[in-house]
Formats: sequence, C-alpha cells, structure tokens
Amino acid sequence: MSRMMKWACALLFAAQASAAFAVTGMKYISTAGDYIGQGQTQTFVSPNATITAYTGGSNVVHVGVSDPSNSWMIDFAAPVGSSLARGSYPDAARYPFNSPMGAGLSMSGNGRGCNTLKGWFRVREYAVDANGAISRLAIDFLQNCEVFMPPLYGVVRINSAFPLVVPELAAIAGADFAVVSGQAAKLSATQSFSRFHSALTYKWTQVDGPAVALDNASSPTPGFIAPAVGVDGDSLRFRLDVTEASGRSSRDDVVVVVESATAPRTQVSFDGDPGDYITGGRSYSYDTTNAIINFSRNFGGGVTASISGNTWWNFDSAPPNGAPFTTGTYLNAQRFPFQSPGSPGLSLYGDGRGCNTLTGNFTVHQATFDSSGNPASLDLSFEQHCEGGAPAARGEVLLNAVPHATVAAHLRAARLRHGARE
Repeated sequence: MSRMMKWACALLFAAQASAAFAVTGMKYISTAGDYIGQGQTQTFVSPNATITAYTGGSNVVHVGVSDPSNSWMIDFAAPVGSSLARGSYPDAARYPFNSPMGAGLSMSGNGRGCNTLKGWFRVREYAVDANGAISRLAIDFLQNCEVFMPPLYGVVRINSAFPLVVPELAAIAGADFAVVSGQAAKLSATQSFSRFHSALTYKWTQVDGPAVALDNASSPTPGFIAPAVGVDGDSLRFRLDVTEASGRSSRDDVVVVVESATAPRTQVSFDGDPGDYITGGRSYSYDTTNAIINFSRNFGGGVTASISGNTWWNFDSAPPNGAPFTTGTYLNAQRFPFQSPGSPGLSLYGDGRGCNTLTGNFTVHQATFDSSGNPASLDLSFEQHCEGGAPAARGEVLLNAVPHATVAAHLRAARLRHGARE
C-alpha cells in the first residue's frame, strides 16, 4: 500500500472513530436541597431520550431534553451584542431576565423552575452548519436556584466528542468588569467549586497590564487599587489557579478594564443610608460595561435615564414648570411627575421599589443638548428622601461627562463601605 493510501486510510479511520465516539446527551447531578433536580442524578442519551438544540439568535442556545418521564429545558445566553463562543460565562442570571450585559442561564422542567438564580457555564465546543443549525455543542454548567440554594451541576452534548462527564473541579475567576483609576476593586473566585467539597487553595497572578499589588493573592477575593492610566484607559488580566488537596488544579482568567478618572464617561452611581427604602442601604454603579443606559428628554423639560443591568432602574429629573433645565441647584424637589408646578421633580426608583412621596434636591453641574433637543452631556448629583424620612439615597448621573470631584469622592467611599464590586 502506498504512503498516500495509508494516509487516506488513517484519516478515514480517525473520522469514523470521531463519529463513533460522538455523543448527544445531557447529564445532571443535583445536590441535596436543590429544588430543580431534587437531589437526583440523571443521564439522558439519544436515541433513548429526545434531545434537541436550536439557536435563539447568535447569542442564545436552547436545549430540550425529554423521555417518557421527564421534560427539561436548558437555556444559555451570552451578553447582548456578543455571540456565544468557546469560553467561561460566570455570574449568569436567570434567562431571559438576566442583564443584557451579563450571561443568562436556566435549567427548568418537570414542573419546577427557579425564581432567581446565579450560575456559570463553560462553552467547550459550539458549531453551526451552513443553515445555522447547531451541528456540535458541548457545555458544562452550574446553577444555584434562588442564588444561594445548593447547586446543580450539568453537561450538555450535541454530536460531541467531549465525554458526557460532569466536571468535578472548576476555577471561575468571575466576570470581566470595569473600574476607574484610583478606585478600590476586588477580584472574586467565589463561584469556583469542587464537587467533592475538597478544600481549595487559590493563587492569583497578574499576567498583563500596568502592575498592581494584590492585598492577598491567596484569597478568593483579593483587592487592589486601580492604577493610573492614560485618557484612553487600559486593561489588566489576572490568572486564577485553583488547586485541591489532591493536587488536581484548574485555571481561569479575568479582565479588568481601567478607565481614566479624567475621561468623560456614561455612568449612574448611587448609594443609600441604612433604612433607605430604595437602595436598602447598598451601593450601586452602572456603566456601559454592565448595563444599557438610555437618556431622553422627558415631558417635564428635564432628563430621564433608564438603566437595564442586573436589574432595572429609572431616574427622572425636571425643573419647575416652565423653567429651563440648566446648571444650578434645584431645592425642595418632589416626586416626578407629581410635583407641584413651582417645584422641581425628582425620582429614583427600580428593582421593584419606589417612593409614594419624596423630598430631595439635585444639582446640575453640566447639561448640553443636541440640535434635536436630546441630551448630549450631563453631570447631575442628587439626594432623595422617601416618604420624607431621614435616610437618603444619593448619587450621580453622567452622560459623556467627567464626574464632579466632591460627588465622586462620596461614591468612592460608599463603594469601599459596601464592597467594591457591587
């Protein structure tokens, strides 16, 4: 037999072997107390079970699994604007109610589903044919119903050579995020897991970007101060190695985008005193890396900002009836749009909470509008008291603007109090 014939036979054998070992199936391992899987372990393999997979757009995959006794649906979604691709997707929320800038996940069926969830999935293989149908798929996933309930681990395979084996160990370095130069930030490996509850050791290493000092590189949540960067910003890459007592290890990376403190940006940040109904005493920060923020001119002559992130928020501001919306301080604000004609309007609400009445004030440090009257830039700081109470929500709303120094200092302090990545 010629060398060419031997080579052709070898390729044919390899292709046949790959096809022979390709599997279409789903397996899950539910731990005690998990609502969805009820603590069971189940394996479904075609043709004994019907397993289908189809796309819901370039960033979403739906997988259906059924047999005479079971019916499951599993959804995987990449952030809006990106395509589902090989890689790790941490901090996933319940699909389709996940933040448009975050990953979505949901396994439900047999009459059970999560109200909320926190999860992770890793796409190991994903291919579509010329018609856009899924030809190969391999995804590992982790789901915690109601965020803190015991986990369910699973794998999905469609015509894949990856074995139908649920991972026993995974390093999960958290979702990429953004921070401003000079601010405190924290990395997070808290989703990392060993299914056998083996003690884990953590090792963080910076592998790219301006050097920073981690306060504890062996902690699951080390902190650092974002370095000084140019006006165009920069990025840092950190590598996480997680090791079990047996010596088995897993690795993952996370990217932190560092923005210049003097560069204009679009951001809505706010925090609240203990007892404030709207914020619950927490700190929130949304920008173009973790939320979709839309600005519009409202019918009161002011500006409205709508935020769609890990939850939704709405901020309204308006001058007194007939007055221009310009720089200056607006005192004695009332709840928009129910303010009296001589009073400015103000309202921060969302995440299922809003004030019936409120008192407050806001200061417009900068405001410009384009030729159509739409907001072009804005720097506005505010203080709001629900139902006239003493606890307040305070924050700053930015559109293509540099933060006001005094307000920025307050928000940095709030983030330190409440946790740098909230």
